[in-house]
Amino acid sequence: MSLAMQCLRVFLVLAVAGVLATAIGCSKSGAAYRTAPVKGKVIYNGQPVTSGGIRLQPIAVPGASESNPGKPAGGEVRSDGTFVLSTYKDGDGAVVGRHKVSYIPFSKGAETYEDKPEPSPYLGLVPKEQEVEIKPGQNELTIELVPMTQR
Repeated sequence: MSLAMQCLRVFLVLAVAGVLATAIGCSKSGAAYRTAPVKGKVIYNGQPVTSGGIRLQPIAVPGASESNPGKPAGGEVRSDGTFVLSTYKDGDGAVVGRHKVSYIPFSKGAETYEDKPEPSPYLGLVPKEQEVEIKPGQNELTIELVPMTQR
């Protein structure tokens, strides 16, 4: 086989590999999902929750497979009860579609090795509404926490 034929064969193999890599990289493996900005407030007994985390886990996303509905979004609850969600980059929101809502209480860390961490005053609380719908455009949520036994 001539050198020109070998070069052509290598070029074709690399071209096919490039096309396959592009096709695989552009599939809905995460970054291809559309996000929408999400901010909100977490309350308990009508008062702002002062710490913790919010997580939205996609469960039904238009155009997505059931086995991979998209990447979860998360955000920290600030001392005034507000949060902003992020999925792929800071503040980009959550994937458009239905999500399961989770609240994660944060414990106050120990000051020294001998101290025990102080449990969160919000331990045992869960979102009253288990699911939310994220729509295209700005989304503003109020997440009310209730004792786990009341859900």
